[in-house]
Amino acid sequence: MVDKLIRIEGVRKSYDLGKSFVVDSIHLDIERGELMVLLGESGCGKTTTLKMINRLIEPTTGTIHIDNQDTQKLNPVDLRRRIGYVIQNVGLFPHMTVCENMAVVPELLGWPQTKIHTRTNELFDLIGMPPEAYSFRYPRELSGGQQQRIGLARALAAKPRIMLMDEPFGALDPLTRDDLREEYLKIHRKLELTTIMVTHDITEALLLADRIAVIAAGRILCVGTPHTLLRQPGDAYVERLMEMPKRQADRVEMLLGKTGGAST
Repeated sequence: MVDKLIRIEGVRKSYDLGKSFVVDSIHLDIERGELMVLLGESGCGKTTTLKMINRLIEPTTGTIHIDNQDTQKLNPVDLRRRIGYVIQNVGLFPHMTVCENMAVVPELLGWPQTKIHTRTNELFDLIGMPPEAYSFRYPRELSGGQQQRIGLARALAAKPRIMLMDEPFGALDPLTRDDLREEYLKIHRKLELTTIMVTHDITEALLLADRIAVIAAGRILCVGTPHTLLRQPGDAYVERLMEMPKRQADRVEMLLGKTGGAST
């Protein structure tokens, strides 16, 4: 039996009293433990959809259920504290140390200091940054990759079951981005998280996702595993998207062939 943790049913979002919709009739089930990627071009509605899950944006119509609870009937602040949230530009508090940034949500939840101290040490270990070297640094003293690791740790601090990630690696250089993607995938599996990630990077979606929901003009065109979308896209727009990484791979193969031919 499929264990559906999140159900998005007929969700729409309008900013002009229903004259137009940036998200239009989204239906999506997300399974417990799944890494779901919302893939699409800028302005397609994927970030709006993500933010409606934790009620940073309120839907105009439709319902979102988490663990069979209608999120509209939950306190939005309490809801957000149960859900990890990671954004592209990190959003660390510049006047707080790394350790203080990690402790923000546990302190809001009233955790005792001993429990917070234990948890921050666990998080440093999880992201591979020794606390003795980083606890008392400020965000400005960290590289972009280190800041993103701390942002991830802060999102995990209160042990959420759900992680929302909005272009989390988009501002990083390619090598750091690849490293962090692999690290997050290990964390996702180790902690048995349910992750919904927004990206416009097709290769990133294919490499990370259990399933991908392709969004265009506020609607989901199709949902499937990376293998399914590559083999049977089922939609002309999705087919064009999936052809892009194939063409890039073919080009690399051709370049490797040329290099090999020159060396023999």
